Amino acid sequence: MLTPNDVAKCEQWFDANGLPYFVEAGHESIRRAFGTRVVALWAGIALAVGVGAGALALVADASRPDAAFVAVVTAGIVAALRCAKVLRVPLIGRWALAHAWAGRSLLIPLATRALPFLLLFITFLFINTEVWQVASSLSRQLLWSSIAVFVVLAVSFLAPSFDTEITRLGAEVEGERLVASCVGTPVASAAREILDEPQLAAQVAGIRLRGLERRNLLLMLFITQAIQVVSLAFIVFCFFVVFGSIAIQPEVIESWVGHAPTYETGGLHLVSNELFSVAVFLSGFAGLYFTVQAVIDQNYRREFFSRIEDDLQRAIGVRKVYVALRAHLANRP
Repeated sequence: MLTPNDVAKCEQWFDANGLPYFVEAGHESIRRAFGTRVVALWAGIALAVGVGAGALALVADASRPDAAFVAVVTAGIVAALRCAKVLRVPLIGRWALAHAWAGRSLLIPLATRALPFLLLFITFLFINTEVWQVASSLSRQLLWSSIAVFVVLAVSFLAPSFDTEITRLGAEVEGERLVASCVGTPVASAAREILDEPQLAAQVAGIRLRGLERRNLLLMLFITQAIQVVSLAFIVFCFFVVFGSIAIQPEVIESWVGHAPTYETGGLHLVSNELFSVAVFLSGFAGLYFTVQAVIDQNYRREFFSRIEDDLQRAIGVRKVYVALRAHLANRP
């Protein structure tokens, strides 16, 4: 017998599995949080905090461009934290982090396929005078802005691929596959009951993911993929920092960039600012390369989605049961 308790179990399961947007009650709270007045209020708060941070930077003898950058970054952080709280990103991120850790073995085949050629190519860039001149001439603001451009490009490569996979998996969760996907969830028996009732089974067949639900799954996939890409980019960064510290002498850096290497005040003078900038820039490029490789490498895509496919189908299946349960209980006299 289908009961309201089945709906409550679904909602608890969604929260526990990084799927807060699948809960109907959460949709209205998200819409309210992004209403015009609320957005204007938080935009004002973020602006005020940013201006305050910029003013403090000026008091601390920062230049006006640096103070403006601090103000913009601070305001952006406040806005991002607010959005993360409203959209419950930590809940989704916790699931994605656990899944990325479980699938960490995927890093080895991706690294062995992508790293050798990449390091061969990118090491040539690392010992190129023009790369050092360009990267070392970038202020910290421009350097991190360049990395942000790489991130935007990476997201634009991944989004169509992820969206296609979600559509494919959603279409496959029908009939007995729906029941199979719900095995081990609190609604396994409810899925069987729904399939045994022709009217409810017909309703379930027509259920598709809506905007927020698709974004929930996309965000889960993005975070999982980002953890892997950032891990590989960090490996490249560490390689160039160690290699540069050993192989690139200060005299060589001076001949390349036109001045002696500079170091942060109070540091041990192990990694120059110029070496850090070049390593960050090239590791950001490497992260973009890994992202493209993840999209076009069919072996990696098959391994990545084979590990996460069951979780996605389970989420879609439970969500279909959840929607059907709510509709059934609403129409029941």
